[in-house]
Parts: sequence; C-alpha cells; structure tokens
Amino acid sequence: MPLIPLQIPPGVYRNGTDFESSNRWRDSNLVRWHKNSLRPVGGWDTRKASAAASVPRGLHAWVDNTNGSALALGTHNKLYYINASSTVSDITPSGLTAGDVNASVNVAYGGGFWNNGIYGITRPNSGIYQEATTWALDNFGQNLLACSSKDGKIYQWALNTSVLPTALTNAPVSNNSIVVTEERFVFALGAGGNPRKVQWCDREANTVWSPAATNEAGDFELVTTGQIMCGLRMRGRTLILTDTDAHIATYSGAPFVYGFERVGTACGVASRKGAVAIDEGAFWIGNGGFFTFDGSVAKEIPCEVADYVFDDLNPSQISKVYAVHNSQYGEIWWFYPSGNSTENDRYVSLDYKE
Repeated sequence: MPLIPLQIPPGVYRNGTDFESSNRWRDSNLVRWHKNSLRPVGGWDTRKASAAASVPRGLHAWVDNTNGSALALGTHNKLYYINASSTVSDITPSGLTAGDVNASVNVAYGGGFWNNGIYGITRPNSGIYQEATTWALDNFGQNLLACSSKDGKIYQWALNTSVLPTALTNAPVSNNSIVVTEERFVFALGAGGNPRKVQWCDREANTVWSPAATNEAGDFELVTTGQIMCGLRMRGRTLILTDTDAHIATYSGAPFVYGFERVGTACGVASRKGAVAIDEGAFWIGNGGFFTFDGSVAKEIPCEVADYVFDDLNPSQISKVYAVHNSQYGEIWWFYPSGNSTENDRYVSLDYKE
C-alpha cells in the first residue's frame, strides 16, 4: 500500500471544538514552522542566574558609547544593571516606592465608586484590579531612563554603578510610563497623575519641561475614554496605546511640536509590557484579541488560537503579559499566566512573515 503524504497546513488551530480543527495541528509546544517545515524552537541560554530576587517586570538592552552591551531589569521593588561581563549591580533609586508583586482587587479607599454602599458595612470583595507593578525602561543616548508604574517618577542613570539613579530634574511625577521618541524627546505618559496626559521635555534637553517660546516642551491630553498604558517608538512616529484605543504622535515642529491622531478604537492594550514595535509596524495583545498597526490604522489580527488563549489566560494577572520580538525568525511571542497561575507559564507566538 503506497504511503500518502499528510498535507497539514502550518500553524495551530484551536478555535471552536476538536472537530472544527480537523486536518490541522491542534496543540504544540516549543516548535515553529519555518520555510514550510516543522522545527524545534531549541532552548535558552542563561544570561545570569539569580540576577534578581524577584521576577523581572521590565527589561531593556542597549549599547553604551564604548560599544559595550548593557542590560537593565526591574522587579516590583528593585532595579538592576548587568554589564557585558554579566556583573550584576543593584541600582535601585533611593526612596523608590515598592510596587506590587501580583495584581489584586483594590477594595481599599479609592478602589470603587464613591457614595456606593452603606457606611460601616463591609465592602464586598469586588472592585477595580490594581495591576502588578511593571517598569518602562529606555535609553536617552547611553543613559538609562526608568519609570516604575507604582512609583511614577522618571529616573536617570549615567552607567556609574557607584552613583544611584536620580529623579529627572523638573520632570512630572505620578506617571504611568515613558518613551523616548525618535526626535529625542522624552514622553511622560499619564503625566502628573492624569491618565490621558502626554507631556514632553524640550528636544534633547530632558530637564526642561516648562513650555516657553524658546523651547519645544509641551503637553497634550488625549481624547479617549481610557488610560494611557504605554508608548512605542516607531519609524517617524510614536504610537501611544491606551486600554481602549490607539493614537499616533507625529512631530510637526514649532509652535505645536506634536500632532496627535487616533488610529484605532476598541483595540486597547491589555498590559503595559504586552506590545512591541518592529519595522513592519506594532503588535499588541488586547482583552480578547491581538492587534497590529501597519502605519495606517490599528486592526485586529485574525487568530486561529484566540479561543484557547483567552479562555486559558488568568484575567486577574493579565497585567503581567509580556511581549518579545524574535527578529531571527520573524516572530512575536506573548508570555502569559494561565489558569490560576500568578506568573507567566505559557506563550502564544505569531509568525508575521510566513
């Protein structure tokens, strides 16, 4: 009896029932389809064992002015630096407000609606989720800029391990995130405790934040129903994602400096670390789907495993979802906590090339 080749399309199909995925791959782990063949992903190399006492909630790699590699990582209450020789230095800023290891329901003061309920009666165990603390990390030249979502201050560090990072002079506080634009402005996102406000310093002068006729500092409040979650540096523009929509900031020069345009609705990002930008555009995870911005408009990505992923994902810890870009194989990976897990223990990947 002759052998009949099985022509199974690449990729996993996990929507609907088992029968709906007939003649498709139903499950996989640590494999990829590359050039129409199924191949193992391989393993990982340890960068530095026990570099941090807690799980990292932010990573940033860059090259300093001496062509040396630099890596910064932040946990809920610490900030570390790892040099090219894998030497770990604790560079936690003095007075940093410790963050939250896990997301939790905020049933404390401010965690629900005002004047709702009877005074003196125990509040029910429901409210607004208080997200796990993450770090927004970027480099301004060779200097590191860091902002903890819990602490809210913008810190600058000049790669001197004997001197701790200090709060950026004149910068706003109570920020949600930061991003350095291609034009060398620092964007403070959710600036000053306003969840919709974008404030930026003067060009190439990150200690000048007060607008004047002689500089390009300024601010803008987005017209959105959500809160700003993160910013991504893209080719010629800066993408700003809220938890409900997407906006583009385009440099126009004086007197307005930046123009803002909404490029998508109902496409908010689910976590502050759940988005990446690449040459082809930006990709991020939302609440119930995956989205992309191709330079024109934000749109949902057709996903053949969406049912499985979002039924499997622990919604109470969605703030921990972390996206990474594997440029060698043209992949975006999202690591997420499944079931009742409080840490990322599963992943879903997108091959945006094939």
